[in-house]
Amino acid sequence: MYRTIVRAACASALALCLVASPMAHDAALHANPAAGNGSPHTASGILSAINNDGPKTADHLRIGIWNTAANITTYTIGNSWNDWVLYLALDKLLEPSPYMSQGRSWLATEVVQVSEDARVWEAEIRQGVKWHDGTEMTAEDVVFTYNLYLNGPANRWTHHVSDVPRIEQIELISPTRVRFTAPRPMPNFDLVTAPELPIMQKKQWEGVEDPRTLTEPVIGTGPYKLVDYKADEYYHFVAHEDFWGGAPTVKELTLVMIKDPQTIFAALKSGEIDAAARALPPEMVDQWRNDPAIEIAQAPSLWGTWMQMNLNDPVFNNRDLRYALSVAVDADELVERVMLGRAQSGKHGWPHLDSTWTKPGLEVGYDTELAMTGLDTLGFRDTDGDGFRDLPDGTPFDWRIVVSTNQPLYVRAAEVMVEQFAQIGIRTHVEAVDQATFNSLTTDGNYEFSISEITPHGLADQDQYMQFYSGAQMKKLLETEPERLALYNQWWEADSRDARQDAHFALQEYELNYPSRFMLWYPDGLFAYRWQSYDNYVSSFGYGIFHKYSFLPEAGRIGTSESIDQLIEE
Repeated sequence: MYRTIVRAACASALALCLVASPMAHDAALHANPAAGNGSPHTASGILSAINNDGPKTADHLRIGIWNTAANITTYTIGNSWNDWVLYLALDKLLEPSPYMSQGRSWLATEVVQVSEDARVWEAEIRQGVKWHDGTEMTAEDVVFTYNLYLNGPANRWTHHVSDVPRIEQIELISPTRVRFTAPRPMPNFDLVTAPELPIMQKKQWEGVEDPRTLTEPVIGTGPYKLVDYKADEYYHFVAHEDFWGGAPTVKELTLVMIKDPQTIFAALKSGEIDAAARALPPEMVDQWRNDPAIEIAQAPSLWGTWMQMNLNDPVFNNRDLRYALSVAVDADELVERVMLGRAQSGKHGWPHLDSTWTKPGLEVGYDTELAMTGLDTLGFRDTDGDGFRDLPDGTPFDWRIVVSTNQPLYVRAAEVMVEQFAQIGIRTHVEAVDQATFNSLTTDGNYEFSISEITPHGLADQDQYMQFYSGAQMKKLLETEPERLALYNQWWEADSRDARQDAHFALQEYELNYPSRFMLWYPDGLFAYRWQSYDNYVSSFGYGIFHKYSFLPEAGRIGTSESIDQLIEE
């Protein structure tokens, strides 16, 4: 058997192996050598006037979280806004995440490629790991979990087995070893799939007909055990005494659900909570910089804000129109006016500027003259003399930019976008609605544009980038744009890391020229906490400072995080 060992875990349990990605540059694009491959544009550090030195352990912390949910399971979290909450209790084969092309041994001591075409991989499962109920975790739990992702009800994680990639056989080949076989190459199994999927206990889940109905606290192997919760109100975790990676630094965590942004920061200011696991609005940095009780940290969270088009609307199923609109978006202005300079410009496109999966140097040029020339060519002209363009058949239009009222930054961004589109003769207006209505409008396709945030799962994960093409709107682009389809197929056929990255880079460049959505900005990742309660947070790409690694002993953090214990000079 051909056996290439691609070790995501070195011999030492605490070692970290990095896999380099090729850096192809295109002379026709603006050079940006700092982009990609672990050279972040967003520094990690302290933004407060003073870098305080608080306690490194705590008995109990109360942390505000903003996204409500029921039980902590892969079927009730429902999205990737609060992945880190689930990962307090559940571990993955490799950690910390699929966002930066690296993985440290965790529940697997090694993950190796065993076929030349990258279709077959094996994982050696760590021994001696205890579930929260005291029983031993085994390789059978891993086989059960991956088969549930393949054959069970869909959730936010399942597409990494059932779609991109599709792993059709998961089998136990020894008491400690699992084999994964796919019909098509998956050269990044150890960089994306293994660090993404939480492992669940077979004993707890095998008799559950509908996983969404489980109400008993989830049983995991992670550093924290969920002992109590009340849907949409709180979660109460206690440290898992038998956690294989060492005793956590905080004995108890209570996560309080506070949906309103003003309320959550008011609770932090008053001391009702010890930290707020929600991005701090940029205008609050200067307001709180000198607060003696609060520390402000900056850490790359790999989030983003984008404006989507309704691709089901035939008018937007024209790549030249989308290109003309894209060069009329001044993302730099949005960074300055909306984010007060505390973000990276969306002009670099999608995926995230700081992800190792992103081709460096890509940039959308802001050019209103080019946009207007393109619109003229497409027949979007002002036929009635009102100062705004009409559709090619002469019909006036006023496109909506739908935003949620609970996201004031996005309302502000929509207002700026109305101004920017007006400069090229496109009439738009803001439609600010409550969150439920926003979800209904965007789900039903009753909009032209919408502004929303996108998490690291959507912005910094190569397989998720491709999985977007499984949706109806993106499938339509593959059907109508043969060049895009050819690049998409090239990605699937690639059987090595380099070939797949080259194909991914080519598809990114095509998407930049003929976008399916417009990136507006990437926030710097601003977080606030009361340092006298606990001052031992660390940065981990894709999670900011709120994640289980901030509550692990030093040895458990190696390869998963980096210090924020330095002042950022401004």
